[in-house]
Amino acid sequence: MSELIAYLAGVRVGRLIRKGNGNLQFRYDPDYGGPAISQALPIQKAAHPHAICHAVFGGLLLEGDARTVLARNLGVSVGNDYALLRELGGDCAGAVTLLAPEGELPTEPRSKLLDEEQFDALLRELPRHPLAADSEAGVRLSLAGAQLKLPIIMDEDGLALPLNSMAATTHIVKPELSRFPGLVDNEAFCMELARAVELPVATVSKRASVSGLPYLLVERYDRDLTADPIRRLHQEDFCQALGRPSDHKYQSEGGPSVADIVGLLRLCSAVPSRDQTVLWRALVLNWLIGNCDAHAKNFSLLYDARDPTLAPLYDLVSTTIYPELTRRLAMNIGRARQIDEVTLNAWESLAADVGLSRRFAPATTRSTIERVVAEADRLAAQPGHDNATVKSILQGIHARA
Repeated sequence: MSELIAYLAGVRVGRLIRKGNGNLQFRYDPDYGGPAISQALPIQKAAHPHAICHAVFGGLLLEGDARTVLARNLGVSVGNDYALLRELGGDCAGAVTLLAPEGELPTEPRSKLLDEEQFDALLRELPRHPLAADSEAGVRLSLAGAQLKLPIIMDEDGLALPLNSMAATTHIVKPELSRFPGLVDNEAFCMELARAVELPVATVSKRASVSGLPYLLVERYDRDLTADPIRRLHQEDFCQALGRPSDHKYQSEGGPSVADIVGLLRLCSAVPSRDQTVLWRALVLNWLIGNCDAHAKNFSLLYDARDPTLAPLYDLVSTTIYPELTRRLAMNIGRARQIDEVTLNAWESLAADVGLSRRFAPATTRSTIERVVAEADRLAAQPGHDNATVKSILQGIHARA
């Protein structure tokens, strides 16, 4: 049996235990008074079992091919959450830090400055070196999701990689993938469109490395960048909060539905009525832009105060402009399982499924459609978004509207 010590915003919380058979347990320390790490991990004396630990802690890790490459580079089994977290748990999404028992939280942050050439090299090496993880150099970073990305520190000194767990990353870099041309233009437009219709959204900007590689720079909403040192704000995605593992993030595979997310918001949100409206408008936006990948790991709870609220939106992209990607929805809209099946009746059916008023769906859906179309036309005419990718997204928005 071995264990990792779990900290939340720098406060020791409990122990993540790996049993002899490989299963995980999590135990809160007897004197820990809260808050809980997750909605799925309430504070209790008994240990939480493997299935929930796999969903919550395993949900901090990369998925898909990137996870396979990362595990091979680190010399651990791809399915071993514990071993991966031991190597990568120094800087995770939210405020969780996982350290070996012999380790201690450092008192001063340490980081390694990157010049333009070093940063460019890191981006180009990401397919072979996900997250730039290097445990020997002290670079212990973890992010969820299947897309290649790099958490970094960005301040007045420039760009840097953290060398200990006290050095919280401030931004996420998402480079262009050769398989999906125009992806940076795609996400930048969709994110700015969400902001233009007054949805809460992470701040993004389009950049290019010194060799011309396009990337999207995303400011982390789970960091208080005004604090010195940078303060981690806790967050968890809805798969973690509902105790569902990352490999069950799609509703068709047993993952959370819109009704599951709305139900949890009603139970735990500090402002459930506002968050339900924001969620609904975000679902309409995702449908209009053609985002079939809006699954439960792409919606999160943010714990800036004790009671959480719906986190700013992130990972907004049009998937339908890439013909090789599925048109099956990550979460059903009423009885619609494919994006081309969505009608106003589907939205009304979804409203009934989640217990919203019959007036809410048509009024909110129509007003969101009108606003998105108007702002999309305006944004698409601006120089920064005047490109073939945005034109394709705009065509889809008008067709669905």
